[in-house]
Amino acid sequence: MCTKRSFHYLWIGQTLANCGDLFYIVGLISILYKATGSGTLMAFVPFVITISRFLGGIGAPRVIDRYPLRKILVYSQLAKSILLCIVSIYLLTLFQPDRVYFIFPLVALIAFLDGWATPARNAILPRLIKSEDLIKANSFISIVDQIVQLGGWPIGGMLVAIFNGGFLVALTVILFFISTFMMAFIRDNEEKTVRASSTSKWNSLKEGWLAIWITPSLKTVAFIDFIDAISNVVWIAAILYLYVEDILHQSEAWWGYINSTFFAGLILGGLLSFKRESFMKQNLHIGICAGTLFVGLFTLGFGLSPFPLLSLFLSVLVGLATQIKAIGQQTVIQLTSPDQLLPKVLSARDAIFTGVFGISSLIFGYLAETYGVRTVFIIAALLLTMSAIWGYFRKKHLKLEPSESFKEQHLRFESK
Repeated sequence: MCTKRSFHYLWIGQTLANCGDLFYIVGLISILYKATGSGTLMAFVPFVITISRFLGGIGAPRVIDRYPLRKILVYSQLAKSILLCIVSIYLLTLFQPDRVYFIFPLVALIAFLDGWATPARNAILPRLIKSEDLIKANSFISIVDQIVQLGGWPIGGMLVAIFNGGFLVALTVILFFISTFMMAFIRDNEEKTVRASSTSKWNSLKEGWLAIWITPSLKTVAFIDFIDAISNVVWIAAILYLYVEDILHQSEAWWGYINSTFFAGLILGGLLSFKRESFMKQNLHIGICAGTLFVGLFTLGFGLSPFPLLSLFLSVLVGLATQIKAIGQQTVIQLTSPDQLLPKVLSARDAIFTGVFGISSLIFGYLAETYGVRTVFIIAALLLTMSAIWGYFRKKHLKLEPSESFKEQHLRFESK
């Protein structure tokens, strides 16, 4: 891999940032619950984060037009570090249960900055490595991300139990500053001069969305992403709690078991993609279409299964298939997007997923409570099957080499 050192700085810095994001949420929720005893207030934290990240993704194109990707990564992480430092100082000195709402604007700002950093990270990655190594790089980073998710929640819970939520927030401040330091050493050899400021605000905001709309490969992946955002809601805590109680008739501990096996499946999927990188590169369309179909089938089996051990096994399979298709989708976007528009395409993609996921969480929660939890799993499975069929009929747009139609549409886009 070229610029190998910068790639290492990127993934290490991002891993530290991801650990910090997870730890501070665990710590903050713990503090809020101890101070207020309100479950609603606890649930409000992820809601604020989701909405703020969505808004950050919407405005990201203007930032991308003004600053190089490397600077966006460094400065957004530095700003997050400073904001969280303020949160930590407030929690240690001035915090009172009746002043709890002061924290939420700061949490919103931190998540808002994530709406800039996430597309910047995914867009700078192809510049730091050779294109033939992109699947391996995506697989590796995905594995690391899932290991953080798999181990971070129980480790965060243990740290809260041993120390307290304030300690975890303070630890996150340290992780954030180290992450900023690591990202500052990234060198982007393809960093270009920022585009002229004559680009109107509206054109800047719509470029990524327009590229998705007129480019067959991007439109195909965007539709699959849209369905993924809806169907992934069945794995949120609220739905799984109902599933464990109403279908499996087990204790709440099984919610943790299901989460762990799901993330284990994601890691296995990443390892398989990494090991079979050559096959994946030549068959991205198969990985995406078959992966989507199998996710739908395994989700249906999971939702209908009354057997706890079978549910755990199916959870692993859902995670494995999900990871393979996700790596394929990410690679297609990175290799078929116009280079100068890749960050904006990724920010639009992140906004689609975050916004749809947030809205779907409310709808699926109502459906699960009103019609039963099996209903939402059946709906998710049907949507995923429909998505797989859509992908199959458009499989020519999911291959590595841009098609002639893509080139024509790209030229038409550039003329607008």
